[in-house]
Amino acid sequence: MIQRVQSLYLLLAGICGVLTFVLPFAKFFDKEVLVAEYAMFGVFNLQSDTLEMTGPFIFPAWILGLACTIIPFAALALYKKRPVQHKVTRLALLMFIVFVVYLLFGVSEVGLLLFSEEIAILHHAAFYLLVVGLALCFLAIRGIKKDDELVKSLDRIR
Repeated sequence: MIQRVQSLYLLLAGICGVLTFVLPFAKFFDKEVLVAEYAMFGVFNLQSDTLEMTGPFIFPAWILGLACTIIPFAALALYKKRPVQHKVTRLALLMFIVFVVYLLFGVSEVGLLLFSEEIAILHHAAFYLLVVGLALCFLAIRGIKKDDELVKSLDRIR
């Protein structure tokens, strides 16, 4: 299982999904002063140490975060069934894409709802880990295709 390179890619993609629960997605700056941090559990005001916002922008992040965590690990467990593993990995790729697009729009919306228009937004580690997870899922799909082609070519020789 682990000797296949796509298994390593799927394991790393799942770890990227897990790290999104720990690291912040974005930080908000007002005149070069860090004001707030947008993470999986809400928007935290760092100046007053309070939770600014939960609700409609946080709930989809939870769902997408869980999907980006569980689906690569599920695909990793399906190493004996390559066609099913290929489909599940494509689903993981789709979930990573949806999560990245959601964060691109969601972070700016949260910034407009909570702060003035002069707020500067800096995407942080969890956002970039999602992009890395997306690339790892893509590489895993390529590896699964290569394995499938290798097995088909060996079946032709017999």
